[in-house]
This record gives sequence, structure tokens and C-alpha cells, in this order.
Amino acid sequence: MTSRRGFLVAVADTGRGTAGARRPARWLLFLYVICLLAAAPTGVPRPVAGGGLSAERLTALFDSYGDTSGRWTGADRTASVRLPDGRLLWLFSDTFLGPVNPDGSRPRTAPFVNNSAIVQHNDRLGETLHGGTPDEPRALVPSPSAGEFHWIGDAQVVGDTLQVLVNRYRRTGAGPLDHTLLGTSLATFALPALTPTGVRPLPLDARISWGSALLRDGGHTYVYGTEAAGQSKFAHLARVRGDDLGGPWEFWTGDGWSTDGRASARVLSGVGTAYGVQRIDGRYVLVTHENNLVFSADLVAYSAAAPTGPFEGPDYLHRAPETAAGHLVYDADLHPALARPGKLLVSYNVNDVDDAVTYADAGVYRPRFVEVDWPRPRPDRADVPLAPATLTARPGGAGTAELDWPAVRTDSELRYQVHRRDVTAGQTHFARIGEPTAEPRFSADFLVDRHDYEFRVTTVGRRGESAPSPAARMTATVPPPPPPTGLRAQPGRSGDVTLSWNPVPFVQLFRVQQRDLTTGERTSIGTFTGTHATVEFLQHARTYEFTVVAVGGGGDSPPSLPVRATAVVTPPAAPAGLTATALWDGTVRLTWRTLGRGVSYRVHRRDVSRGRAYAPPALESGASHVARHLEHGREYEFTVSAVNSGGESPQADPVRIVARFAPPDAAPRGLRAEAGPGSVKLSWRSSVSGGWHRVYRRDLTAGERDFTEEAIPTQGTRTTVAGLRNGHEYEFTVAAANQAGPGPLSEPVRATPQLPTPTGLTGTAGGNGEARLSWVSAGPGLAYRVQLRDATAGETWRTDPYPVHGTRHTAVLLTRGHRYEFRVAATDGTTDGTTSEPVSVEVR
Repeated sequence: MTSRRGFLVAVADTGRGTAGARRPARWLLFLYVICLLAAAPTGVPRPVAGGGLSAERLTALFDSYGDTSGRWTGADRTASVRLPDGRLLWLFSDTFLGPVNPDGSRPRTAPFVNNSAIVQHNDRLGETLHGGTPDEPRALVPSPSAGEFHWIGDAQVVGDTLQVLVNRYRRTGAGPLDHTLLGTSLATFALPALTPTGVRPLPLDARISWGSALLRDGGHTYVYGTEAAGQSKFAHLARVRGDDLGGPWEFWTGDGWSTDGRASARVLSGVGTAYGVQRIDGRYVLVTHENNLVFSADLVAYSAAAPTGPFEGPDYLHRAPETAAGHLVYDADLHPALARPGKLLVSYNVNDVDDAVTYADAGVYRPRFVEVDWPRPRPDRADVPLAPATLTARPGGAGTAELDWPAVRTDSELRYQVHRRDVTAGQTHFARIGEPTAEPRFSADFLVDRHDYEFRVTTVGRRGESAPSPAARMTATVPPPPPPTGLRAQPGRSGDVTLSWNPVPFVQLFRVQQRDLTTGERTSIGTFTGTHATVEFLQHARTYEFTVVAVGGGGDSPPSLPVRATAVVTPPAAPAGLTATALWDGTVRLTWRTLGRGVSYRVHRRDVSRGRAYAPPALESGASHVARHLEHGREYEFTVSAVNSGGESPQADPVRIVARFAPPDAAPRGLRAEAGPGSVKLSWRSSVSGGWHRVYRRDLTAGERDFTEEAIPTQGTRTTVAGLRNGHEYEFTVAAANQAGPGPLSEPVRATPQLPTPTGLTGTAGGNGEARLSWVSAGPGLAYRVQLRDATAGETWRTDPYPVHGTRHTAVLLTRGHRYEFRVAATDGTTDGTTSEPVSVEVR
């Protein structure tokens, strides 16, 4: 068998093609930084004459870029959009980054992200765009939480914004089918820099993955989507007025438009999760991978007089040769911005069923391009042969449909092509099945139990294909398949076990399960399309039991006889490429080359200046570490070891570096002051919001000209300065600081601490020459001064010599029959505040 390259994909309800072994991990973080890395491919054909690029040229471009860029080795989905400045942006879903090995294989440590992009300049592929950093790349469109990820839909330019529809999924298990659609979001990027500006969920239900294709036509933008229902897929259609996908949506119901997404009707069966729609000469052409059949090699086109259909076809455009080598093809798309006149430029994705093949040869998991003349030539109906006059279909004993028809006139070159439609599954069009046959009979297999099917036959001659015969209908009776036999398990050296088993007639899918004999835990590994699978990331020295179930049209077989294998995990090699960089804030950033999934790292450090031994290691899951709490001017030594379930690696060659602080170079901004009793609350914004800051003050009322530094620095961006004199005006300023000293001062602010004014003062006569007073507390920790005067005798205000601690006071030894007035002021023992409103009491 030839060397096969590709990446594993899921069956029809995932949109990634067909089932396969487990993908690389898709755990995403909230980092959202685009990394621009240039690579100029060479040694490929020059552009063709007549405008556009040839399919041969584009396929060669991506092959060369994947082999030589050192940044991108392959991806799927393959959407394209022309930017206003003439560049072309290619958008991808699952993507392998990094370099390719000299032998053409993909390193097991290759970074993997769920979406990415490449910028094309004229006929050259340039920057690779993704999130994170070159050492720790992340998805271009990040996920909102762990266990979720985005796959790319179609994209368009609206003004100075790039809009990208993305479908959000959540992981539900370890296998490639173990995820569920959560909804559709709109990711936006500012042009021309392609700066990410947000990801906004759209108010759409999770039944349909919207964004399969976008089409601007007239005053609307049409949005095509895909509904996955079992192993069938159906096209849906929505639209927005104008071109802003963030505006209100309407949904095609089959006979009109509705604002209710639940009313969206199926337009066409047999589409992929991604497909292309283009208006040509007043008609609408939809190009897709043939999904009315599982694992088809065909790319087909349908056409209609309106975006809503009804669609006629299919026209068969291309049969992908990669399926002959056991690969899978899926997700066809159109690229009108690069198409040459009179041609459809179609891309499709290629993959494989075995995870090991993904890494063995990097070239398969890349887009392929084909060109097709459009409109398709139509033969003169007088030149094509006659169709069979009748057709009969009856159930076969092994779950097949046995077809026969009367032979058409004798011609040694005539062949018959059988077409099938699964009525029960809701298929709207017939699809070719099998290869043309010279005999007037055919056995159709891979049917689903109790499904109704319709069959038709055409006659294929030298000058074309006949119209179809009358349809024959039949209900399939398909028994469950027998269990797979000959299951074998071969442990590898990296926690992997390779499984293989014998073929089962009329079965294309197999489901693998494992049981950890140490814990008893059972796990569904995934669904596979071949007779072998590689199970990865097993624990060293643990014994696992594996079984395989055949999945056929009649249901699931009993499980195979189990087989056991003990996993072997070789301890990792010492991490290579350890580097240390001293940062201005006194930290040291360490990076090293990743050793792939299933490996963690221990970071060791010691203070060389003090001659200390290595401290207990810090633990990291990725290939970087930031060492903190270092001292300015001291030399430190760092080394790293890698750990997996097989043990710990030797330590990397150590690196030494001196920690250096530089004073912060940015002054805090937005300093604000809120005065209180004997205190002022300060807050500000800072480039080191969690770092240390120095606060300075001066008493303007006391005539101070110089600022005084507060004795205790503040960590964070807020503090309260206490011990101030009420009624004095103060000026404050703030500076960020570290071990190297303070940075520039902020703009100053002024505030005057004031004692609060008591409220709610009431007074009542108590008899015996007394007056009882009460008021509302003005705040904790305050005392009060009571002032009074005999208004009847014409006295001026006088202050009671004793402060009151509390909010009640009884004035005694007052003159009966006189009217007294009282008022209250808060005091801090040094300064009295503003007095309250007075109250009067007639003393008895």
C-alpha cells in the first residue's frame, strides 16, 4: 500500500468527513493574539494566463507551503475571502502547525489548533495566523471555555471588518464523534491588520450549523447551513437584509421567509458541512461533496433559478483519486475570487482513518483543488442511448437489493449506471452507486434495515448518458452483521496500542471500546472506517481490554472476543531548547521545545548568588514558565525535566540568568480621591495593576512644598491614607514601584478631609431643668460636641466642656421656663466639624 497521509475525521453528523481515530487534544484557552509568521514557497508553477490561478498551481502552493514554511503543515475546511487591499485570506478549521520532518512525516509534538488562517499575497502564501504565541499557539477564534471549540464557516468583508461565521462545539468524550453542536457565533476582525475584535453568539438554535456558504445577491446576503440528522445532511437557507450578519435573520420555510429559526426547511439533501454556492449567468450553482452516500469519492453540483431552489442535478464534477488509497474526501467549496473564466474552482479536503497515518505523511491533510468547466456540456438527446424501459427491485438474502432490467440495444460499449435514493432518510436526489456495469442486473448493498429505497438506471454510451428509467421501490431487510473476528492488539512504546481485525462483509464502520482493568472504567474510543485503529494516551504498565463492534445497516453486531494489552510508555527525553529571558518586572520567562501531549514538566531553580540548592520544582503542562519572586541583581539557574506516566526524563542543560528590575516606565492614570473623616481614599489605573505602588502627599493648608512618601507601599490600585487633619487641603500623587525603585508620578489630585455633620437632632424637656437630646450617628469612631444657649436670656452659643461618646446627651441645671437652643458637631479630639441644625426645647 502506498504511504497514506491525513487526519482523522468524524462520520456524517460531525461535518469532518468520516469516522476515525482520536484527534489531537482540542483544549483551548482565552488567549486571543494573532501571530504573523511569513513563509514564501518556491519551486512551484507560475500563474496561468487569463486571470485567476489554476487548480494545479493552488494545490502546489499549499503542498510547498506545508513542506517548507515551518509553521503550517495541513488543515481542513478551506474557506477563502478576498480582502479590500487585494490579499486573499484562507480560513481553516482543525490545523497542524510547526515544521515537517525531513522524511515528510509530521512530528508527534506538532501543535494542533481548531482553527487558523493563511494570508495570500498575489500568488504567494505568506503569514500563518493563529492565537497564542509561536511557542504556545492557540486557535485564531478562541473558545469560551475548556472543552469547547470553534470550527470555521464562511466569511465576508463588511466595510473595514471581516465577519466569520463559526460553529461552537463541546467535547462530550474521548472519541472523534464525541462532541455536540452548541450554536453559531460571529467572529469579527478589524481590517487591514486582521486584529480580532470579538466573538458574539448569534441567537440561533443548535439544530443547524450556519455558515456552510455565504452568497450576496441583490439586496440580501444569503447564509446556507447544514443540518445533521443521523448519517444524512440537509442544506438550509437564511438571509439578512444588506450585508451585516449581525442584523436580523430570516429563514426559508419552503414557501416563504420567517423570523422564526425553528421554521427553517430542508432545501437539499446530501450536502457537506461546508459547500459552495455561486451565481453564474443568472442561475445558482451549489457544489458539494456527495453526502447522499457514505464515503463517496464524488464532487457534485446542483443548480437552480433562485437561491432557495428547487435544485436540479446532480452534475458529477470530479471523482477524487485519493479514495483509491484508502483516504477520505469531504467538504468541497468554491473559490470564485481565484477562478479562471468559464470554470468552477473547487477545493476539497482529504483525510485518513488512522491517527498513525496522520503523522506518518503530512501531505494528505491538505486542500486539493480542481477546475471544472461550467456550464457543463449537454449532449444532444438524439445521440444518447435509450433508458431501460422497466426496473424491478427485490430484497436480497444478505440485506441487499437485487435489481434487474431489460437490456437496451446491443452495443459493446454500453454500460448501465444504477442510482439510489433513501426515501426514509429524506434524500431529495438520486445518487450514483457502484461502477457502471455491462450486465442488466445489479446488487445494491450497504442498505439500512426497514428503510424504503428508490432505484433508477441509466444507460451510458459513447456520446452521453440516457434519461433515467422508471423508478423501482423496495423496503430493505438487513440483518445485524456478525461480530468482527481476529482482533489483535500490538502495544507501542508511547502509550499506544495498534488494533487490527478481519473485514466484515457489507460493513464500513466499526466501534472500538476499551476497559481499564486497573480501574474498571469503560471508554468508547471512537468509530473507525477501516480494519485497524491506533489507541493512544494509555497509562504506563496498565492492562487494557479491547473489543470491536461492527456497525451495519441492520444495527450493531455483538462485540468481538476481547483482547488485552499492557501499555508501555517510554520516559520522555530531556526537553531541548531551554532558554531564559529576563523581563523588566524582575521575572524570568523560560521556554523549551514541547514534547507533545501526555507530557508535563518540572521546572527547577536555584539562587546561584547565595549558593543554594534547587528548590522544589514548579509544575507546568505546557512548554513555558514564568519564574517570579526573584531578587534584583541575583543570578539564578534553571533546568527542566519532562514527566509522563512512564517516568521522568533527565534534566535539560541548565541556563543561568540575572534577574533585573527596571523601574516602571508608565505613570499611573486616572488618579481619583474621595475625602472622608481624617482620611482620603485613592484609586487609579496602572499598567501593573497587581503590582506595588508608592503614594505621596503634602499638606497645602500647612504650607508644605515637598511631597512625603507614605511609609508602607500599596499593592494594587487603591488605598486609604489615614491620620489626616480635617479641614486641611492635601495633594496626592502615585507611582508604580518595584525593587529598582519608583516610576514616574501620576498627575496629582487634591482633597480636603472633613468631619461629617450630624443629622436628625431632636430635643425634649425632661423636667427638673433638664433637656434630653438624640441624633443620628455621623460615623464610627467619632465623638460629639454639644453647643447650647439660653435663647430667652439672649445668651450666645457656648460649648459643653465634655465630649459625648454616643448619640444621646442630657443637659442639666437649666433654668425652668426658659427656651434653650441646642446643636451638635462631630469631633476628632483636635478639630470640630460643622454643627447640625439647631433644635429648641422649653425647659420645665
